[in-house]
Amino acid sequence: MKRTYNKRENITDTTFDFTQQKVQYQIQYQGNGKAPDKRYDKSIQGLCLFVYPSGIKTFYAVRFLEQYNKKKNRTEKNAVYKKIFRMEDHPQRNYAAAKLELPNILSRMALPKEKKDEKTFGALAKEFIKSGFGGFRLMDKSDKHEYKQTTIDKYTKLINTYILLKGGQKIRDRLSAVITFEDRVSSKPLKDYAINEIDQWHIECVQTRLKDTKTTANDVVKVISIIYSWSIKKKKLKISNPVANITKFRENKIKIKMSDVDRDKILDYCSSKAFDFFPRFLTYVALLMLIGKREIELLECCWKEPITQKEKEACSGWLVNNWQKEKYMYLRDTKNRKPERVYLDTRSIEILKRLERSRFTDKNAWAVESKFLFPQRKNINLPATYSSFRKNLDRLNNVLDLETRFLFKYARKTFGSYISARFGIERAASKLNHSSTKVTKDHYIVPEDKDNEIEDVYESNVERFRKVE
Repeated sequence: MKRTYNKRENITDTTFDFTQQKVQYQIQYQGNGKAPDKRYDKSIQGLCLFVYPSGIKTFYAVRFLEQYNKKKNRTEKNAVYKKIFRMEDHPQRNYAAAKLELPNILSRMALPKEKKDEKTFGALAKEFIKSGFGGFRLMDKSDKHEYKQTTIDKYTKLINTYILLKGGQKIRDRLSAVITFEDRVSSKPLKDYAINEIDQWHIECVQTRLKDTKTTANDVVKVISIIYSWSIKKKKLKISNPVANITKFRENKIKIKMSDVDRDKILDYCSSKAFDFFPRFLTYVALLMLIGKREIELLECCWKEPITQKEKEACSGWLVNNWQKEKYMYLRDTKNRKPERVYLDTRSIEILKRLERSRFTDKNAWAVESKFLFPQRKNINLPATYSSFRKNLDRLNNVLDLETRFLFKYARKTFGSYISARFGIERAASKLNHSSTKVTKDHYIVPEDKDNEIEDVYESNVERFRKVE
């Protein structure tokens, strides 16, 4: 016997004869709180109403189409849904309007899908994120090195933000806008082009769209090249890399160092009474200035060598045994993928000793159990990050009257410039652990005006050629 509902009673049947009254007032969500509740119109084949946990109701067309099931190795009929529109209290969005639109939607669903000859670059980029970091770095020629986690994070962020366009709206607009470049029109982002369509011009369009941020443009093009190189190496593509002949934007290298006066102010402040209030931050600043290591190398350094391999891989290095006398720090995996023994001068040793003593005060007792020199306050099992010291950095710049506002990255450039001026560029490259002096010269040595203040350029002993009378 068919059940009937009065006008105020909620309908619980999955299939029933729809009316505007029923779908608008007599249907409530009755699912598991996650998936939509599906109701089917008994009077019209192919019309379905999705009721969501939020109470929103949306009309869908449903059609049973033959699809191949790979697991069962057979063709089956499966229900395929296509959204019509969200139901609203409006003549163009109500039950009657859904019935009128339904035949058009069902007809389009029955049409065969266009066969795609080749995947898009966006699909290739997703494949790279999924499995491209599992092997060795592509740029390595003589030695094989796995990707560092910081590199994986950087490349993944670049791909998601600038290629798959998962970033902010401004970035999506920049990389999707219609532009004219070299008398050709680019009307869609790189991710939507089929791979067999893409040539050098398409990559240069990406460059053009990002020309206002040249460093980012260069990084994005580099990642695109890596994706192509990986695909070609893995025999996923049989093409040449379209990035091969792309010229990068010239970048404005930041070559700023602290003056001698500012340098001394900072180091004096690090060893002053202020140390008792900010021991980890001021030790960090002092070591950046005194030994010139990279920021991440110091932040993730441990007091002593970890026992297990897993613990070692979770840090950048450690102080060697009896470091107070041996005066060395060991960095296990630096940017050039080689370990480094770092000499700790007397001032570095003294401030590290002071940091060690500070851990046994009541105020800093929370840091005693951490293996890191600079642990996070909220989780001592993790090293501090740049954000951990951001407020302290602002405070330092406000307290000290510096000619140049101090940033952590200036410390390494200050150190490298000083070593070069005093001991030569070869020594500077060695102390900075660079693979060549070119890197040191191009990025770290900051010349001063006085270096070019040369008097009597052509001074010579001309007098000795004159005839003696």
